[in-house]
Amino acid sequence: MTASRTRMISTLAAVSAMALATFPAWAQTKVTGGVAAFNEALLPVYTARDLGYFEKEGISLELVDFKGGGPAVQALAAKSIDICFCAADHIIRLRARNMPAVILVGLDTFHSYALVAKAGSPYTDLASLKGKRVAITSPGSLTDNTIRFSMKEIGLNPDRDFEITGAGGGATMQAAIDSDRVAAGLVILTDMANMFQKQGAYKIITDYRELPYPSFAALSLESFVKDDPKAAKGFARAVAKAIDALAKDPELAKQQLAKMFPSFTPELVAQVAKSAVERTPRGGIVSAASIDNLNKIVLSTDDTLKPVTLTQAFDASLLK
Repeated sequence: MTASRTRMISTLAAVSAMALATFPAWAQTKVTGGVAAFNEALLPVYTARDLGYFEKEGISLELVDFKGGGPAVQALAAKSIDICFCAADHIIRLRARNMPAVILVGLDTFHSYALVAKAGSPYTDLASLKGKRVAITSPGSLTDNTIRFSMKEIGLNPDRDFEITGAGGGATMQAAIDSDRVAAGLVILTDMANMFQKQGAYKIITDYRELPYPSFAALSLESFVKDDPKAAKGFARAVAKAIDALAKDPELAKQQLAKMFPSFTPELVAQVAKSAVERTPRGGIVSAASIDNLNKIVLSTDDTLKPVTLTQAFDASLLK
């Protein structure tokens, strides 16, 4: 063997050894997230992904869409997904099934739905919908819990005085309202902003959007946090970093939201981006007031459930 060939082989061996030695530094942990409803509250998640914040934390995020919080949380319980992007309502029900769950990071400070009907319909409030079909996204979801709570609050029985039906979200919910298949439906705020671009087509029957509520958050089972604390903390830190970046740069928020909703006009993008940043909890921190309302609404639908405390529902230490 010639001296030059020997040197070449030695060099290749050294390069291969260096590559193997550095492999763990760029190896990524796959984390699967289930999306209950595609809306503006996901802006920090998509921003963290696009700006490489997850990658820097050693995370590869895969997103899977579901038709509402019910099926998404079932996948979480079955451990088919690691994180559920959905309402925190499910923490209470999962605890009742001896499957404690926790919020990794908050994504919305307020309730994210309103009850919407066609503008020309005769309905003026929830009571006027007695005997009619009202649409939720899916059974056991935030929309289901909310409408049942509201019906009981006005002295009506959700099962006897109304017909509650699942219609999904987005285009399927809008189609259910437009076709009169339902008298009214619960619409998430991003879809509502898009629908109300059509002047005089819809009206709000009951608006929940200013109620402090953990309506959208990144939930995981406590077992995920214990089994892979590095991934859980890395995920939470990456999203919190994106929340901070979006709050500091309105143009970044508009650019990222335009990528999420390419069919939106620039005017609608600006409107929804502003709303998204204003509604996102600073630092991803969940408030005590939102957990109080969570307990009030969810427990009203099932008196066998037990309330959760803020510390049970949200572990702020994951963000450090």
